[in-house]
Amino acid sequence: MGRLMSTRGTTKRKLLGFLVFVVAMFVVIVELGQLWVTNSEPYELGKAAVAKQLGIRPELVQLKTLAPFEFKFSRSSGKAMFVLCGSKTRCFTVVAEKRDVRWSITDLLP
Repeated sequence: MGRLMSTRGTTKRKLLGFLVFVVAMFVVIVELGQLWVTNSEPYELGKAAVAKQLGIRPELVQLKTLAPFEFKFSRSSGKAMFVLCGSKTRCFTVVAEKRDVRWSITDLLP
């Protein structure tokens, strides 16, 4: 009976350890993705475009946490899509394209 109890405790600890690992990996992936987006040229262009649309300073515009994003690019072309917010209720999906080595904002979707 004692062995059965210790097996259950070990299984629960392993499960808890696994869940902690999964959550930690999720947090790391989200943080790396946000770091990647916020250090990109399309992010700076998007911040300026959203700020202009909302009539606020660009410093008040931020990347929406846990929102999906997409980046596909090569040396001369590419596409980026991410969500920026001026407030919790005023968010825009920024669509940017890279043509001939230059990024530009092609659309702001509410």
